[in-house]
Amino acid sequence: MKRETVGWIISVVGVIPFFGGGSLNLRKTPVARKNIEHIGYPPHLVTHFGVSVIALGILTLIPQTAFLGVILTTAWMGGAVAAHVRVKDKWTVSAGILMIPVLVWIGFGLRHQAEIRSLFGF
Repeated sequence: MKRETVGWIISVVGVIPFFGGGSLNLRKTPVARKNIEHIGYPPHLVTHFGVSVIALGILTLIPQTAFLGVILTTAWMGGAVAAHVRVKDKWTVSAGILMIPVLVWIGFGLRHQAEIRSLFGF
């Protein structure tokens, strides 16, 4: 299998949680409202969170915006880790959250090898 194909697979796996969580937020499900309140945000922001994470997932998958997408995805997930640490969630929650940016960066790197070489000066 070609590196680019593997990169696409890894990228899609990395953003599936964004699409899943975003759709729960857009539908304002009880679990989405409970989760957003748990980390200290008012429940009226649940729709905004949903739109934001779906937009980040889309940006990450579009080749022309993928670099911006992975940077913003990494930033979003860093904020998620900080929010969960602040409310003293178990470390496993934060560790799981950290897997998403790792996956999107690996996927990006395999899909956009020339850009990665340029970034690191290879």
